[in-house]
Amino acid sequence: MDLINPVCESTSIGPANQLVTTLVTALFAAHCNMSTPSMWPKDFGPQAVIEGLGTYNFVIIGAGSAGSVVANRLSEDPNQKVLLLEAGDDPPIESEIPGLANSMLNTELDWQYPTISNGQSCQAFNDKSCTWNKGKVLGGTSTINGMIYARGNDRDYNEWKNQGNPSWGWYDVFRYFKRSENFRGENPNRVHGMRGPLRVQRFQSPKQIQSVILKAAKELGYNKVDDFADGNNMGFGYLHGTVANGRRVSSAKAFLRSHRPNLQVIKHAVARKIYFNHEKEVEFVKFIYNEEMELVVNVGKEVIISAGSIETPKLLMLSGIGPGYHLKALGIPVVSNLMVGDNLMDHAKVSFFLKLRYTSNTPLEVRQMDDIFEQWVLHSGGLGVSIMDLGGYIDTTGRGAYPDVYIGFAPIMNITQVAGKYTEPTRSSLLNQSAPFDTILEVFITLLKPKSRGVVRLSSTDYRDKPIIMPNTFREESDVKRILRAIEKLYDFERTNTLMRVRGDFLKLNLPPCDVFEYKSSEYWECYVQYMSESGFDPVGTARMGPVSKKDSVVDPELCVKGVKGLRVIDASIMPTIFLDSERGDLQRDLTPAQGRNKTPHVLGTRAEQWSP
Repeated sequence: MDLINPVCESTSIGPANQLVTTLVTALFAAHCNMSTPSMWPKDFGPQAVIEGLGTYNFVIIGAGSAGSVVANRLSEDPNQKVLLLEAGDDPPIESEIPGLANSMLNTELDWQYPTISNGQSCQAFNDKSCTWNKGKVLGGTSTINGMIYARGNDRDYNEWKNQGNPSWGWYDVFRYFKRSENFRGENPNRVHGMRGPLRVQRFQSPKQIQSVILKAAKELGYNKVDDFADGNNMGFGYLHGTVANGRRVSSAKAFLRSHRPNLQVIKHAVARKIYFNHEKEVEFVKFIYNEEMELVVNVGKEVIISAGSIETPKLLMLSGIGPGYHLKALGIPVVSNLMVGDNLMDHAKVSFFLKLRYTSNTPLEVRQMDDIFEQWVLHSGGLGVSIMDLGGYIDTTGRGAYPDVYIGFAPIMNITQVAGKYTEPTRSSLLNQSAPFDTILEVFITLLKPKSRGVVRLSSTDYRDKPIIMPNTFREESDVKRILRAIEKLYDFERTNTLMRVRGDFLKLNLPPCDVFEYKSSEYWECYVQYMSESGFDPVGTARMGPVSKKDSVVDPELCVKGVKGLRVIDASIMPTIFLDSERGDLQRDLTPAQGRNKTPHVLGTRAEQWSP
């Protein structure tokens, strides 16, 4: 290879060649050691094909943010036989490097769900619709997202409790946050845990750009927040992440590294259907291994679905649990008539592009790649590059008690990749306005508590077919009004002395349908929102938790599916309302149930709770 044996114009007497060879060898060694098969559970699939599976006490479907935790907790008891099914494979090398998170989107690690637009969003995107990115890999979306550790606002949990879900209030769940966390920040305080399996710390990325934004926010009167983990999110500050020494800590890495003989993991396993006996008690699960072989596992106690807010309702409906009219129309026998797939909520996001002009002689993409390269070789030094470790929660109503939008700032490392999701002429207008020595930030406004609701439905009875996803983004006019107020707040940054000193201004994109209106008028921004808005990739609510007496609930407060026995749902689909935080991915917010010795349900928010069988 020329890389190993280069032909140089200058001669060498030996030491230079030896040094370069040593550096290249170190580079390849670091590359290969970042994600090795020994880091992850062995695939039990080949052995299951030969020997069969028999009966397991617990079958967990989905090794994502919640499923990994549940598998870990249940298998702590050596008397419990646990099987974990995961549709994806081991995380790749790219998953280890924070700055390469976006490179995993729209690959085989991503479910790449198509959605049906209502014409109120995604109009500047290819096919005038948005693809939803969700992880199809060990660790789920925690393996491909931006790694932000966000707990939400205390009012989120108290709202759940007030809706008839005891033990789900903020003070009920707070101790479980601390129990799961292994905080390694500079100033640990009473809100953080220090002994849990989930490593949390600040990203070690360069702070030059972030400091400019924080100064501008201060100039506008916003508070500087030192720590967003106490349940009161209002102001701007640095965000914590699930990282350790500059490398990602996914749910799989934190919770699936214990190789226990009573826990088997089968990868490339897609659940096809859950079967019930005549008493509506879970009996067995059929799944497809490696896209071709059907296997069956019998269930001794429970099936736990932790497949996420899209796959979970899909599997429930394929198994006969869902809206009766919908199942009957597809010829699926109804086991339990529940409102599965309703109540779909997602954070709506609108992107803008802010140009900052520095005097650096090195393009931003090269500067960031230098940081990534250094972290790659010297990862123990904690030089991981974050894609978005600064943000702010603001209230656009003026009441100041509760934020309703989030503003995030993400330095763009690959402007071509970002522009590629838009159609012409928007794509070219973005590319043409980015000079090599300028810094371009993607600035996004995220609506935190949307009123609009969508649905998920089956497209067929074939487990291989993607479900129908209708987000209904901005169907409610009040959602649009809040976004318009937020845009006014955002453009206040452009007028600060701080941004003026670096000649910071927002790019005006070429959007022909919107350009007929006066730039920055309310009509222009309404049009802009229709074209430049997309999903925040935080879908929740499709298997809603609530009292058994509520018609719209799918699971009870202990997360047991109504109308059947031996089936729970443990992921973001159970959320009655959406969390007040935002970040690309699951925000580490999936939840799992817990049973103590007295069988009282508990909660551990953020990743999962404790569950001792």
